[in-house]
Amino acid sequence: MKISIYPKDLIEQVWKEDEKRLASDAGASLTCLRCGKPLNQHMAVNALSRRADVYICQECGANEALWDALGEPDPLRDWYAVTSGRIGLASLAGPVLVPVCSFERIFDGPKKLFPLSSVEHPVSEVAYSRSGYDGHQWWRTWFPSGEEHPESALIKEIDQFSNTLMELPELKSLNAMGRMCRSCAQTSSDSTEFNLYSETKHFYIWIRLITREQDYNLYVHFYLKSQAD
Repeated sequence: MKISIYPKDLIEQVWKEDEKRLASDAGASLTCLRCGKPLNQHMAVNALSRRADVYICQECGANEALWDALGEPDPLRDWYAVTSGRIGLASLAGPVLVPVCSFERIFDGPKKLFPLSSVEHPVSEVAYSRSGYDGHQWWRTWFPSGEEHPESALIKEIDQFSNTLMELPELKSLNAMGRMCRSCAQTSSDSTEFNLYSETKHFYIWIRLITREQDYNLYVHFYLKSQAD
């Protein structure tokens, strides 16, 4: 399984295409994927983006540095490459992490309680995990719904997604997660909390990301599609 992050992975795909075009045509002119203005013909004059593995113009490089210093969100979905329609989700295979929830309806439906918990969850929720980063590694705890044991194929799907998610370089540390959140995730009323959403063959998935230190930093909720739709 490969998990992609929207639109970061798409922007990097487009940049690889631009690099190939430049290699085959020394006179080719490239456009800054962030703002749409021309890049300098001398690539070393441009800036390596802090958000994705691509080169952007000097002005955009300075702008990114400013947003980083302020610790403010600087969403990749606002880049020219996205708003101009140059990229689309169709070219990504496998689960994709996106900043918009397509299954909000399940949160307004019937609820249930998990064992040893007073918090209500959608009836379609099978399990969720809670993880914390201690400065060196992640620690994860699972909370099953306590109902009938899921089929082995469903358990395998949950494990595969969860393990692949934790192997993403964007989750190698709390700082790396924070940078990814500010550029790719849905913001919330709390500047330290973000959301991402995804889906696999059988599940809708809500990922809650908390960038505060000495806290639980990652919650991953799995909702069975057959019970949610």
